[in-house]
Amino acid sequence: MFKTTILGRYIFKEMLVPFLVSLGVFTFVLLMARITELTNLVVNRGVGLDVVGLLLLYTLPYFFVFTVPMATLLGVLLAFLRLSSDNEITVMKASGVSLWQMLPPVAALAIAAWLISWALAMWALPWGNFQFSSLLLKTAQSKSELALQERTFINAFPGLLIQVARMQGGGALEDIFIVDERDPNKESTIIAKAGQVFPITDGKLTLRLYHGSIHNVNQQLNIAKTVTFDTYDLSISTPSAISGEKTSKGEKEMYFSELLAELKNYPANSPMYNSLQMELQKMFALPLGCLVMAVIALPLGIHSRGGRSWGVAVAAVVFFIYYLLLSAAWSFGSIGVYPPVIGIWVPNLVFAALAISLFRRELKEKPYEWLSNLERLPSYFMQRLTRAKNKKGGQ
Repeated sequence: MFKTTILGRYIFKEMLVPFLVSLGVFTFVLLMARITELTNLVVNRGVGLDVVGLLLLYTLPYFFVFTVPMATLLGVLLAFLRLSSDNEITVMKASGVSLWQMLPPVAALAIAAWLISWALAMWALPWGNFQFSSLLLKTAQSKSELALQERTFINAFPGLLIQVARMQGGGALEDIFIVDERDPNKESTIIAKAGQVFPITDGKLTLRLYHGSIHNVNQQLNIAKTVTFDTYDLSISTPSAISGEKTSKGEKEMYFSELLAELKNYPANSPMYNSLQMELQKMFALPLGCLVMAVIALPLGIHSRGGRSWGVAVAAVVFFIYYLLLSAAWSFGSIGVYPPVIGIWVPNLVFAALAISLFRRELKEKPYEWLSNLERLPSYFMQRLTRAKNKKGGQ
């Protein structure tokens, strides 16, 4: 018992460091991708750094729901790769330590990761999603230019199609093209060299245009005329999504109890019912991935003799397959190909079956041959590359 306790602590410490490092690295990578998007708000849209910082904070729960299972897999895998490559696993087995005795520290890390991920999915994720959308709408209300993008046709405003060539910050615009079809009997095309967007007031956005022309076509009378202007104010009614009037929560912003209550408002197998069910099941399925990832990483790490780079490559392949299955399950479940209650669990069921199979084979010390073949792939490719270089050098 004393030996097992010391061994468990030792293995747990070996897993904890790569787990924390992997969690930090994965989260940082995802944050950098989002920072690139949000930098435009600071540089070109005049949004304050405090707002961008809060937006990043509100996205952290979403990132953690995915990166905690990733870090669990990589933490367990790298720890046992290290123990295996240094022959410590061989020493443990020679001392009478079975695979079952190595499992408790792995289970401890997996359960801790599962509880953290479950709490994030149940409370932090819907809170973060709601706060993110609320702050974005509030910012859009005070900075109306956020509704526009450079060199992109915007059709968010009913009856209008807007394109802006350049945005100078502070609401200043250059080279504006607008098609106004709000009047069913008349179509207007507006071209202006410059413009200014003013804050939304009373649900209306004011777009002041300078030095341009209006081309009107009356479809009933077949009459066309052109009017030039130095200054022209275009008043635009904004939808609630832009005016900052957030009246309800989306399914991604609802807590567990709110999702249950909302489900009662839709008939079974309707698109909205399926979406709500998928969000509901996601709160339990994604966190449980931590347990599945830990169990599948244990035999993979023990069997392999590769280094850290090999472990990262194996983890990357596992991540890709798992989340590919998750995306497919989400798509098919949302459109009702199969019941959402079952669909979102497919990746966990597939990987759990694989994990149990790998674990049982490792208990018998008869791992699958394809694992050994996979492990030899890097050295095979390196040999082929070396031969190709030698052959080229000889020529």
